[in-house]
Amino acid sequence: MVRSSLRLPAIAGFVAVTAVALASCAAQAPADGASGETTLVVANRNEVTTLDPSQTSYLQVDSAVAPLYDTLTTYDADGNLVGSLASEFSFDEDATHLTLTLRDDVVFHDGAALTAADVVYTLDRIQALGTGIVGQIAGYAGAEASDEHTVVISLDAPDALFAAKLSRVYIVNSALVAEHEGDDQAQSWLLANDAGSGPYSLESDDAGTITYTRFADYFDYADHRAATLVLRRIDELGAGRDELISGSVDAASVATADIDTVESSGLRVATGGSSEAIIWMNNSTGATSDPAVRAALRLAYDYQGGLDSIRGGVGEINSTVLPQGLACAADLPAAEQDLDAAAKILDDADITDLELTMRYQPAFEEQVQEATLLQSNLAEIGVTLNLEPIAFADYLTLLTDWSTVPELMLAGEGLPVPEAGVMLSQVYDSSAVGTNKAAFADDEVDDLIAELKQTPDADDRCAVTQEIETALDEADAAMPLYTIPSNIGFSAKVAADESAPLLPSGQIDFADLRVAE
Repeated sequence: MVRSSLRLPAIAGFVAVTAVALASCAAQAPADGASGETTLVVANRNEVTTLDPSQTSYLQVDSAVAPLYDTLTTYDADGNLVGSLASEFSFDEDATHLTLTLRDDVVFHDGAALTAADVVYTLDRIQALGTGIVGQIAGYAGAEASDEHTVVISLDAPDALFAAKLSRVYIVNSALVAEHEGDDQAQSWLLANDAGSGPYSLESDDAGTITYTRFADYFDYADHRAATLVLRRIDELGAGRDELISGSVDAASVATADIDTVESSGLRVATGGSSEAIIWMNNSTGATSDPAVRAALRLAYDYQGGLDSIRGGVGEINSTVLPQGLACAADLPAAEQDLDAAAKILDDADITDLELTMRYQPAFEEQVQEATLLQSNLAEIGVTLNLEPIAFADYLTLLTDWSTVPELMLAGEGLPVPEAGVMLSQVYDSSAVGTNKAAFADDEVDDLIAELKQTPDADDRCAVTQEIETALDEADAAMPLYTIPSNIGFSAKVAADESAPLLPSGQIDFADLRVAE
């Protein structure tokens, strides 16, 4: 089974899809191998606020939760959507019902067997909470367990992307979670407890250090995984670099400027994945609801200067709202600074004494620099930009009401799955409150997103995707800056195979870190 996803998938249409059955997917007893009792320690940037799998819209939470849980679908090494917990899945003719057949060899960490009831419970719980990844299952009308290993999911409207969205939904042990429901749907209990079936079980979660133990009864057991996996919170890139070089950690993010230093110490640095630096603008309320303000902002930032001086010149200036390098990218020019044009737009709209507020995450030094650069750029055209720090988890709570969506928010974003349409539907559909980070509403875009969901053919979906990208660009819906690959340094304890264990976002795939032989 392949747990990680690639960048250019071919999403299945309305026909049955059978999970790729690799030899390693059969459950095995632990064997003596390279991992033995090896412990791998990973430097993990930023706070993990909870281990509740319903709250994995926060990337740091998702990375920490992934070793503990499994999803129904995933992507294989060729970028095809395949089964994980589901051995088969298929839509009906109009893509309003999705039938999944579950594997019969999966057990949770407490020994309970996976059943269809667990899938129904998981989806219903996410919908009832109405937070976190609820946007991932937008259109979910309900599910029924037709037998112990068969689930039929009903949708409010056709959605050819729904099977892809399930690759981000972690299935919980329904009996265990129900036992701890309390009055908050077990959110308190799942802050630091485990109800999964993944390759690792939770040993402890203590003051920013999370420790996992390899699960011997995992259906896709592989001895190349470390016996113990430890995530240590180390926010600063420089501190992570030093810990890596000293041998205190086995994997850490590395600034581009530090690659030579790390490699000269005899360590390996892998570069891969991609995430985009982007500034979300509130399209519905406040000063940024004015199209002229958004257009001027997009012309004010020094994109090349930011890429060169802050990101070490490694990356690509964005031309669309999606990360660069994806299939289906619209043919649009890369963003470029033009202060004279920005000032003229404001002058023509009779906008003076403009004062804006942008939130940013101070835990990331590159964001501090980018926020300061934009502040300086805007001052050149007479615009005052106030900077307010915010933790990303606190930011997410502001998205449930468009009146509280920040005027401007600087963030790093990766695709939730390697299907561009999923991101577009979650972020720019006017009904997607909670995940629509731009507070964006447009009838034309809504119609195109609905068309996208009703289009089974990947090539046809690509054409619709390009139309959406173009419409969003014309509306100045968001302010993408550049797409940045990630650099991850590894100790000699981590296997150096051709495919680095990086997700499309550039985050380390903790669940698939391999121990060197």
